[in-house]
Amino acid sequence: MPTTPTEPELADRLNRRLLAASQLQIQAAQSVAIDTSALGVMAVDAAVAAIVIGARGTYGLWILALVLLGCSLSVAVRTLRLPGAERTGPSVMDTPEAHERKDEHSTQDSLLNDLVEDIETNERALARKEPPLDQALTLLVLAIVVELAGRL
Repeated sequence: MPTTPTEPELADRLNRRLLAASQLQIQAAQSVAIDTSALGVMAVDAAVAAIVIGARGTYGLWILALVLLGCSLSVAVRTLRLPGAERTGPSVMDTPEAHERKDEHSTQDSLLNDLVEDIETNERALARKEPPLDQALTLLVLAIVVELAGRL
C-alpha cells in the first residue's frame, strides 16, 4: 500500500522540479545567446571584409586578413550548426504514462530524473558550442589587427 507523502516532502519535490525547470530555461537562453553571438561574429566578419576589400593596405596583409575573416566566418557557421540546448524537459505526452504507474514516488522520481538528464545533456551541448565561438572571435580580432598593421 503506497504511503501518502507529507507536506514537506511534496514541497521539496516541487522545489526540485521548479529548480530543474529553471535551469533548463537558463540553458536554453544561453544556447540562444551563443547562436546570436555567432550570427553577430558573422555580420562583423562581412563588414570587416568589405572594408578590407574596399581599402586594401599597402603591404599585402589584406590577403591574410581576408583569410582570417574567412576562417572566422566558417568557425561561426560551425558554432551555429552544433546542437544547442534543445531538450527542455520531459514531454507532456510522457506524463500520463507516468501517472498510470501505481507508485507515486516512482512517478515523481522519474520526472525529476528526466529533468536532471536533460540538464546534463544541455550542459554537454553548451560546452561544445562555446569553444568554436571563442575561436571565431579570436580569428576576427586577429584579422582586424593584421589589417590595421598593414595600414601603418
